Amino acid sequence: MESHVRHGLHLPEPRRREVRLEEGLSVVRPRLLDRPCPDHGHVRQGPDGWSLPSHARFHSSLHDMSLTDLTRAVITAANAPGLKRVRQLGSQLDSVHWEKLCFDPSGTRLLAKADSRLRWWNLDTATDVASGSVELKMEPIEALFHGSNHIVTAGPPVEEAAVTWRPRLMAFSTTDGSLWREETLSAPAIGLAMSRDGMLLAILERGEALLWDVAAWKWVRDLLGVEWHVQVKACAFSRDSRFAAVIVNYYNHDQAALYLWDLKASAHPWVHPLGFEFAAGVAFHPTRPLLVARGVHEVVVMDVYERSVLRTFNDDRHYVSNLDFSPDGELMVSSSDTHGFALYHFDTGEVLFSHSDESELTTGDAVFSPDGRFIACAQGDGTVGLWAVDPAS
Repeated sequence: MESHVRHGLHLPEPRRREVRLEEGLSVVRPRLLDRPCPDHGHVRQGPDGWSLPSHARFHSSLHDMSLTDLTRAVITAANAPGLKRVRQLGSQLDSVHWEKLCFDPSGTRLLAKADSRLRWWNLDTATDVASGSVELKMEPIEALFHGSNHIVTAGPPVEEAAVTWRPRLMAFSTTDGSLWREETLSAPAIGLAMSRDGMLLAILERGEALLWDVAAWKWVRDLLGVEWHVQVKACAFSRDSRFAAVIVNYYNHDQAALYLWDLKASAHPWVHPLGFEFAAGVAFHPTRPLLVARGVHEVVVMDVYERSVLRTFNDDRHYVSNLDFSPDGELMVSSSDTHGFALYHFDTGEVLFSHSDESELTTGDAVFSPDGRFIACAQGDGTVGLWAVDPAS
């Protein structure tokens, strides 16, 4: 381990039912979820009697802390050099191309999307085995918490849909993984974001987009979407839900661009070329009317009302893949190559802390918990590390 100090909708009747395999889904029961395969070859026995994966640079004493210690200090610029991994969730998976992470609003549950599998953990329970899982027939673009009780994603078509090739929005219960609601979409979803008040932004193919009220499970309005020849990298809502943003890569222009919607003013987005080639992430500042568009090395800070670039900076030491803010906006975290993450001071751009396991495995997300006490980092092998500082820090 190496750490560096200084990152036409069709509405079915709502119904609750068990997910059936023939519908494209299967529910994996919790105690079977993370049992390692016998031939995996990297298995240790954990303190709870379950077999635990051997992470190449992870020591088993971390499992002595069997639930998340909510007395941990809030991560700040001053104590960031003291970050350390305090917990590991889940077991190794055979193959993970990219792992997306999401905390629920309370910070007590963590969701991971690894390929076509969704897994979630209750962080206040005395086990690091996932509390539930749903397996889809094809990989969804994103999976997000709605409150603490439901997970929303866009998945494969269902046989009884009016048009069988159409994909659908789906919501699952975090209690047992059962399908709570579903809705047929007019086109495949290529980007999703959830606002704090439960509004879902769905970016669809063919230049379509829509807002969806998850609690009421109903369409709200259509938006003009992104151009057809782009790849959506990330989507985000502002804290007050007024603005929505999408960062994309153009397939034929070798340039990333930002799409910004003022949802109070227009259904049409403002489009801004970013001047760098590869998009990594986008996020709104939690306390100021600012937005950050992130490239793999570049950072562009913009005023959302003036629609102007305020400043830019580069980090050529890290090749990053996502972006998230601490709750107060003082810090930014981005996952990086070689199986790690980098923590930045927002105002100065200084790298306060970086971690790398020097692994060749594909990286995944790095995200802050809602209370700012933890950073969750996808570790490339399907496991998730939780990082924190000591309570006295």
